[in-house]
Amino acid sequence: MKRLASACVILLAGCQHLSYQAPEGDNTASVTFTGNNNAAQPLVCVPGKGFKPTEYALAQNPLGGEALNDLLESLKKSPEVTTTVAAEPATRIGVSYDQRQTDKSRDRCRVALQFNPVAGQHYQASFHYENDQCGLSLTEQDGKRVDAVLIDWQCP
Repeated sequence: MKRLASACVILLAGCQHLSYQAPEGDNTASVTFTGNNNAAQPLVCVPGKGFKPTEYALAQNPLGGEALNDLLESLKKSPEVTTTVAAEPATRIGVSYDQRQTDKSRDRCRVALQFNPVAGQHYQASFHYENDQCGLSLTEQDGKRVDAVLIDWQCP
């Protein structure tokens, strides 16, 4: 029984680092992901460890009602997901989309951007999925387009 309890503690401790651990401090910028009513998973590149999912996933906009909002919160889903990133050159963010369709087929895509965030700045990352194509655009809080480069799904 002791071994089983120890194994459970080790497994739980290991699971805590599966999601992205957002940095804190002055040398950070914030990014708010939106999905244009698509459920998807925002990710941030952690060099040497790959793309890591944010704590919350993007959800479709709820139809209304406090019960639905509570359910989304308990599932760690939200129409907007905000996280912080280190204000370092060549920061990479991405979104993964994987949805089952009514005919049981799957729509899947991953898209990533690289940009140079400025400390203290707030960015909007907008994910789009239409006609079997996905895209990700990045703007500053005031709507000004950010010089971001679409990149392959790689996190060095």
